[in-house]
Amino acid sequence: MKSNVRISKLTFAIALVLCFGALGLFVSHWHARQAEIQQLAVKESILRGELEQLSAWGKWTIDYVKISRALDYLSKGRLTEEQREMLTEQIWQISRSYATDPLLILAVVAQESHGNPNARGRMQSGAYSGALGLMQIKLETAKKMGAHFGLSVETEEDLLRPEINVTVGTAYLIRLISKYGNWKDALIAYNLGHSAVDRMLQSGKPLPTKYYEHVISKYQNLMSLEF
Repeated sequence: MKSNVRISKLTFAIALVLCFGALGLFVSHWHARQAEIQQLAVKESILRGELEQLSAWGKWTIDYVKISRALDYLSKGRLTEEQREMLTEQIWQISRSYATDPLLILAVVAQESHGNPNARGRMQSGAYSGALGLMQIKLETAKKMGAHFGLSVETEEDLLRPEINVTVGTAYLIRLISKYGNWKDALIAYNLGHSAVDRMLQSGKPLPTKYYEHVISKYQNLMSLEF
């Protein structure tokens, strides 16, 4: 009987050692698997980031092509290749910086000047209104906007340069979007002037939407172009 008891204790001890050994191997394997999983998670995160960056680059490239072709469509050869490339770069950079659809900016160009860089606005009486260029900006407004970012605009000839006109015109439009918080009111203010829109909003009068609707129609037209 005593011999049997000793064998049972020995067997139990061996079994216990084997269990601890197996547990140690399991823990070691578990840690190794956790490390592999963490490495895979890091790689997946990096890959996801790279895919998102590629997607963004793809969108930026498509936007650049859209801007260039839309400018070509609107200007009908009235812009030189150098001017078109410069404007494409400008509008592309602005649209990225302010998270703005570049074709909406070009829809304003389409509505204001039909893509004519030498356009001069007229009032209903036929007299010149003072609005000039692609985005039909007045010299006084251009001087104020240009002063904010060190762009010198002194004469009408300066404002008739497409790259200056689009820069100050877009800056003015972006400022109006920031002021009103939406494209609709900003576009109406671009057409009527922000003082007039402020008075109507304060008095509760409905804003006229005809200009806004024309711009949106031009935008939809540009969107339908084959790029």
